[in-house]
Amino acid sequence: MRGDLVAMWERFLCGEPVTVRPEIQASWQRSKAGGIDPERLDLERTEIDPEQTLVRAGAPVMLGMSDQFAGTATALALADVTGTVIWRWEADRRLTGDLDRIEFTLGSRAGERSAGTNGIGIAATTSRTSVVVGAEHFKQAWHGWACVAAPVVDPVSRRVAGSVNIACPAPDANRLLVVVARSLAANISESLRRTMTARQHRLLDAHLAFCTSGAGAVVSLDRQHMIVEDGAAPYGLDRAALWQVVDQAGPAAREVEIAAGVHARMYPVTPNRLDDGVVLLIGRGPVPSASPPKPSTVTLTPLEQAEARVIVDVLTECGGNKSLAANRLGISRGTLYQRLRYYRLSDAT
Repeated sequence: MRGDLVAMWERFLCGEPVTVRPEIQASWQRSKAGGIDPERLDLERTEIDPEQTLVRAGAPVMLGMSDQFAGTATALALADVTGTVIWRWEADRRLTGDLDRIEFTLGSRAGERSAGTNGIGIAATTSRTSVVVGAEHFKQAWHGWACVAAPVVDPVSRRVAGSVNIACPAPDANRLLVVVARSLAANISESLRRTMTARQHRLLDAHLAFCTSGAGAVVSLDRQHMIVEDGAAPYGLDRAALWQVVDQAGPAAREVEIAAGVHARMYPVTPNRLDDGVVLLIGRGPVPSASPPKPSTVTLTPLEQAEARVIVDVLTECGGNKSLAANRLGISRGTLYQRLRYYRLSDAT
């Protein structure tokens, strides 16, 4: 098998057809197009912050699994979203020199643009778990190794924050490493969640509540974070620029223009304040000129107030047609009537 992979790698470099896994061939093509030298290491390096959030949340999780690798030739690592190695651990001290010699060190850029095909590089590019064994690596110096990388998802932005990497000699590779890598990545995501501030929790809770309403593509943001659902991805939103629009509009605004001709309803997480961020519902057209009915004075949580506003807005847009409003909200008519009674929104019909 090793000989077959080496032969395929050599054929690819000569421009001949090859038969390898599709994800490997795609990465080889990206590496070749990017001008990566397969016969030289010479990885780019950068300074890292050993106290960054991903390390503080991830290192204890990784070390908690280290006993499982005692006595093996296994190394664990964390990489940030760019593929830069930000933390490393070896089960056997003899591995330290081996990893240093192949430039898999702290601060090394292991993304595809610097290192070509490897587990971290593919995971950073595709946001999926990646397995790269032996000569599947683009760089020849890494042909003796296998690596399994799994992406770590940021619980606030719900985007990839980095990746977990398990490396071992190529002959030792096995499918169990995929299970372990995914488990580590999930546990690190949970660890990141526990480090969230109360404000971040409020923003995430509000975002998830609006996502279940079915009322439109959802984007939630504050001064430091932005959560973008897939439906809003085509707009290519920039957090800093979008927050500037929100900040200029002020907490009383009901609508903002997020791009040329694209409007979004704006719902502050905490009514009449921007401190805790806002939720934006995109692609539902301009706000009706008529002032919609207000929810009653029943005591509601901030999230309930936001949900009530969404229901009022949708009912207003639908001319009071509850069947149409329920369909747009993605709920049944019965559920809509329950929410109307709970929020005392009889005037919204």
